[in-house]
Parts: sequence; structure tokens; C-alpha cells
Amino acid sequence: MLRRLWSHLLLGTAAFAASSAWLVGGVPSQAGIIMEPWIDTSNRDAVAVAFAGEYAGDAPDMDWTGNYETCRPGQASERLAMATLRRVNFYRAMAGVPAGVELNVDYSAKAQHAALTMSATGRLSHMPDQTFDCLTNVGQEAAANSNLYLGRTGPSAIDGYIEDPGDRNLDVGHRNTILHPPTAEIGVGHVAGSDTAYPANALWVFDNGVFDETPPLREPEGFVAWPPRGFVPPALVYPRWSFGMAGADFDNAEVTMTSGGRTIELDVVARLSLEGYVPSPIIVWEPVADPGSDDSPAGNGAIDGRAARDGAAGDGFFRLDPAYDTEFDIVVSGVVVDGAEVGFFYTVTVMGDEPLPAPAG
Repeated sequence: MLRRLWSHLLLGTAAFAASSAWLVGGVPSQAGIIMEPWIDTSNRDAVAVAFAGEYAGDAPDMDWTGNYETCRPGQASERLAMATLRRVNFYRAMAGVPAGVELNVDYSAKAQHAALTMSATGRLSHMPDQTFDCLTNVGQEAAANSNLYLGRTGPSAIDGYIEDPGDRNLDVGHRNTILHPPTAEIGVGHVAGSDTAYPANALWVFDNGVFDETPPLREPEGFVAWPPRGFVPPALVYPRWSFGMAGADFDNAEVTMTSGGRTIELDVVARLSLEGYVPSPIIVWEPVADPGSDDSPAGNGAIDGRAARDGAAGDGFFRLDPAYDTEFDIVVSGVVVDGAEVGFFYTVTVMGDEPLPAPAG
């Protein structure tokens, strides 16, 4: 039985730059660079080029045609929907899951209803009742099948879902649904907001293939991690790290994290191992940030603090040094897969300021 992620709701007002110029995954006839089925994160230049291209410009205008007074959900621009889809496929390509997710027109039309009722009401629910303004049966259906955001729209909402902040989102359910390997179609709904209403996004994430078998993944061990193995721009390293795997039991799993010979302090904040859980079972942890640093890049989504270079004296806190690539070795132990206890090891390299290649074209 499908387990709906009722607690997965986000409210925020921060905005990120987004790009409509490049394509990662998607339909080959669309303009841009195609990277299917995923990005080779062992190649620093490939990651740098993909990131620079995806975040090169501003999001397209919404051009919303709806109306709060008449409860008309209207439509948002196709260009904004496609930019949102590209951001989804970019994160999937970075995570090593198939990045050819397509836009489903019917899902998007229903998601418009959910976005309108959340915006008009000023609060979020996967089970909206009659206290919600502009509520329709279609909006209720979409709310049950979508990630929901007040205060962010377009690609910026996808950044927010992958970050998944807040005490109600310790299991990073928004991230986990976007990176769910079998997903083939999504729907995108946007409303613009007003002087008295937040803009809103509804991202339909539960398609008809949600229970399909896991397709081939980049990681031969079959896991999906964020941040992923390999090179990762610091702006995409969020406070919560996660490791998921279909069919895994994380009830007794533990995580260790080291860098330059020092062990990084961390808190495991969630373990999900439910049979039939959608999306996949997952373990989530938060590296403990340097408490003495005021130089936090939190505005661009990176973890608070700066990291010492390899070999530097360490005190166990997480820092990022913007001048250097910094490696973090991750061990996830005590995972039960097919009745046997197994462990996993991988390295995340947070990229420093080494010059990046300019986007082609």
C-alpha cells in the first residue's frame, strides 16, 4: 500500500537563480545539452559544466492566468513548467537515477488546483478539507499526490524540496520522492500569489509506475545518496545528508563520516525501513556545523561553516573551505539487504574554487 508523505510540506520565501537555457534529461527534441541517463559525478568538469549551465540565468516568467476571486486555477507558462522539469532531471542526473522524467499534462492540470487552494488558504495539507479556500475534488486528489510549497515556485521550489528543511521533514520525503528511481512522469502546478497570498507550487510526484522495479542506477551497489558520490558543487550540499536503497532495512544502521583523517560529528535524524514504503527506505543524518563560524554560506543552500583542508587539525565539526576541493568519506554500516547485513562506502568531494569551464554556446 502506498504510504503518503502527509508531513512533507514546505513554507519559504527564499529565491534561487534558475536557468531555462540547458536541458539535463528530458525529451531530445528540446533545446539544450542532453545528459542521459545521468551525470558522471566522477568527472569534475562534467559536474561543473552541468551545474553552471543549469544555474546560469533567471527562471522564466510565470504568466499565471488564474484568479483568486473566482477560484480559477488557470495556467502557468509552459516555459516555467519545463524549467521546473529540467531542475528535477538535473538533480536526478546528479544522484545517478534515470533523468528522462517527462511532464504529464493531466497531472499538471490537477496540480494547478492544488497550488491554488494552498495559496488561497495560506497553509498546506495533503488532506485539505472544506476549510480550504477554492477547494475542488481535483485539488484534493492532487494534494494527496504532490509535494507542496508556499513561497517558492519554479526551479527554486525544486531546490527547496531537495534541501527539505524543517523539523517535520527529517526523513527528507520531498527529496526522496523527486529522486525515486522508477518515476517517469511528474506534474507541475504554479500560482503567482498576491499582496495577501503566497505564491505556490504543487509538484505531482506519484505517477502510475511508483511501484515499478528499480531501474538500473549509476551506483553499482544500487543506492541513491544526496549529496551523491563524486564531485558536488557546494551550493548543492544541504544540511541533511541521505542514503536510500530499495528493500533495505536501516533500523540498526549507523553512519560515520571522515575528512582528512578526522571524524565528523553527526546526528542521525531519521531511519525509515517500512515494507512497501514509497519512496525507498532511507537513513538521514546532519553533520554538526562549526559553532564558531559566522561565515555561513546558508544563503545559497550550503552547510553552515567552512571546512579545514585535508590534514589540518580538526575538532570534529563540519566546515567547507571555498578554496579547495574537500573529500568526505562516508560509511553506512549495519544495513540489512535480503536478510544479510552489509555496509557501504563512498566519497563525496565538495568542490572548491578551482576555475570551472564556461558553458558551451
